[in-house]
Amino acid sequence: MFIDLTGRSRNKTYSSIGKPYKEEYKAYHLCQDKHYGLPLRPQRTVVQFNSTYMELVDRWESARGEITHIQGAAFLLGIFGIFVCIYGLIVAFKAGGIAITIGMFILSIICFGILWFVIRILSRELFTYTYFPIRFNRKNGKVYVIGADKQVETYDWNALKIHMENGVNAPWDIRCCDVDDKGIIRRTFSFPFTHSSPNEFLQHHFEFVNAYMRSKTNKDIKHVADSIRHVFPIHQRKETLQESIERSRFEFHDRWKDMEYPETSLNIDLHYIAATPFWLLKLLGRIVSIKTCTTPHFSFEIEAECDIDPNDKFDLNKKPPNPPRREYSLLEKAVIGVLLIIGSIIGLSVFALFIDIMGAARPHGDYPSFFKILWDWLLFRWI
Repeated sequence: MFIDLTGRSRNKTYSSIGKPYKEEYKAYHLCQDKHYGLPLRPQRTVVQFNSTYMELVDRWESARGEITHIQGAAFLLGIFGIFVCIYGLIVAFKAGGIAITIGMFILSIICFGILWFVIRILSRELFTYTYFPIRFNRKNGKVYVIGADKQVETYDWNALKIHMENGVNAPWDIRCCDVDDKGIIRRTFSFPFTHSSPNEFLQHHFEFVNAYMRSKTNKDIKHVADSIRHVFPIHQRKETLQESIERSRFEFHDRWKDMEYPETSLNIDLHYIAATPFWLLKLLGRIVSIKTCTTPHFSFEIEAECDIDPNDKFDLNKKPPNPPRREYSLLEKAVIGVLLIIGSIIGLSVFALFIDIMGAARPHGDYPSFFKILWDWLLFRWI
């Protein structure tokens, strides 16, 4: 599994910053002045919506939890490796083996280096912000963005160069660039929705944002508001467990469809069944990430520029849409329950094997097999 790290560095959020705006970007260009005639698709990204501004989540929000659970495992392995190296270093030093002592010392330094690298990656999901908001102000034509480096940047919507782009081991997204007179990219940010290829489904998402920024009348705003079926109000609170479960399963939604309608876009198929243990681990990583992070806030000056009319009839945070929830049949509930049980057993088995491997590497001692204990308990051999 590859983790999408595009734009997630705390120092320099995107690798394209400081580089020329490439000619090949024009092949995937999206124009603010062009009407593509496509249905508007928010794709479950809206945090706030009113007639003054619209706030969306960042492009990494749907993948939150992946770094925590994958790099968290690497962190534990790194800690274990350091303890083994230190123990080996002490034993080698007492035995008088100079070559082995030097080798263990070098290995310890390597383990510390790997551990530091893992901690740096973990910091992108732990002890940071719960999300990095992108706020589009329709009235003044500005876009306010809090990047992965926690810095607030303000963009002029009509001055942005917008195109579809992808990074290494990353999906395609809608990239917005602030380019200077010499054609150098000074700053950039991405829309939240990503896709496996540059296609009209990314354009659907661009059309949603662009339609809002081009809205002049109440009819225009209503057209955009009517496309929103789900509001995710994490600007005031942290997400609930139910929301964590829903959003950690976004990778199982058919991104060729409108994710505002999960009753048709969510695929519970063989891929979902096989990936259940990994989905549960991602969910656990997401929960840990959310618990350790804080809610972001814009400055008083920006909030003043985004003042909302108390009687705004398009304020979806006061009057949220109420989409009908899909009612699962008894059979579907039973199948989902069985899948979760199977996934949990597989996850526990993998964890038990991991503990057994760590125990086998420790010197001196006959340690019990946690894998055997787990399956003795599951097979009721304890009765």
